[in-house]
Amino acid sequence: MSIERQAVSALKWSAISKIVGQLLAWVVTLLVIRLLSPDDYGLMAITAVIISIFTSIAELGLGASIVQFRAISKNELEKIAGALLAVNLGLGLLVGLAAPLAAALFNDSRLTDVVRVSVLHFLFNAAATVPQSMAYREMRFKWLAFVDLASGLVTSLITLALAWQGAGVWSLVLGNLLGAACRTALLLARGGAAWPKFALQGIGHHLSFGGKMTAARMAYLIGYQADVLIAGRFLTKEAVGIYSVSLQLATLPSDKVMGTLNQVAFPTVARMQDDLPRLRTRLLDASRLLGFVAVPVLWGISAVSPEFVTLALGERWLDAIFPLQVVALVIPVRMLSVVFTTSVSALGRMDIVLRNMLVNCAWLPITFLAGVHWGVEGLALSWVVAHPVLFYENFRGMGRVLGIRLREVGAALYGPIAAGVAMYGAVWGARLALGAEPEVSRLVALIAVGAATYLSVAALLDRRIWVDVKRLAAALKD
Repeated sequence: MSIERQAVSALKWSAISKIVGQLLAWVVTLLVIRLLSPDDYGLMAITAVIISIFTSIAELGLGASIVQFRAISKNELEKIAGALLAVNLGLGLLVGLAAPLAAALFNDSRLTDVVRVSVLHFLFNAAATVPQSMAYREMRFKWLAFVDLASGLVTSLITLALAWQGAGVWSLVLGNLLGAACRTALLLARGGAAWPKFALQGIGHHLSFGGKMTAARMAYLIGYQADVLIAGRFLTKEAVGIYSVSLQLATLPSDKVMGTLNQVAFPTVARMQDDLPRLRTRLLDASRLLGFVAVPVLWGISAVSPEFVTLALGERWLDAIFPLQVVALVIPVRMLSVVFTTSVSALGRMDIVLRNMLVNCAWLPITFLAGVHWGVEGLALSWVVAHPVLFYENFRGMGRVLGIRLREVGAALYGPIAAGVAMYGAVWGARLALGAEPEVSRLVALIAVGAATYLSVAALLDRRIWVDVKRLAAALKD
């Protein structure tokens, strides 16, 4: 089977699990948001940023190294497992001891207990990295799709059950922990784990690659999650909760899609690294397909957010409308950037990735610090200012490595963007025409108008996309 067909097969199984998981996640998320307060979400958002930054360090980039290197021995895997266990235990202990400092910094004593309980993620991180990475390396995506679906189901149901019982922020904490435990148990049960061996000799090349990957991830996390930390320092927990829920709703579709694409793209590109012309063609095709799907979904969410927030979340979340509208508009740019970043990483050019992440790490906190003076609305507008500029700056180096020019990407995305603009205008026009219609019927009508407009304009402007869609559909049937 060709690499492309393996990738399509992987996408099929990953897409099935992600679609099911996405529907469940959306339903549960909306129910939980109605049950919990903005304050609960604000507290959890700060905790999640702290844990994600330090677990990213503890992973050492060794998972990606396992996938990327052409050959890896059992002895190397055992030493990698030992390094992961030692660093995760050490950093987990450090974060637990430092939890009172976080509570003092963000002026909330509840953070101490929440962070200390969340430290258990380090144990799951240490145990799951090697078997998960081996599954990616062997492109066992059907199994990984099942793992994602099962762990997502556990997370969602436990979170909902605890929120229903009035557990507050602990429903989010424990739901995520038990979901991670389920994922780890499933990965270990299938095999691929290695018994830890505490020695670094012979894995220097993995540590070198992983070190660059870790530095890039750290810069990414600090840059892209600085908004929550800055909000937590300068705004109320309720405002942080409003902002974090807006982000969650805007990024939930993209996170699921990008999780699937990255799982498939990294090993696929790694296997195509000796055939750059073929890779270049596939990346442009993927960009066009990504734009065709991402623009109507995310710009559609932005366009109907007043009705959606009112109906789905209720009146106490009305302040989330504007940030959701704004952030959803720029998420497609971020998604496209992730595709090219993953491809460059899979080619082993971590120097380019690290340079880009450092630029992001410097630029994003500055824009967020400027935006926070205008509260949640200012933070949301910071996304519109920062992300297009960063994409242009970062693409210069990535384009040289991949052999792709920015105008070629623009040509691939012209149809989806123009159709998206027409869709947005049609939705706003329809809203004015509908006037005082009930919220439910107005939302349904706006979605129908937007979808019809987008598909019609896209069909007129770029017929190539329909060829790509038919080719993908045919491949998925195989």
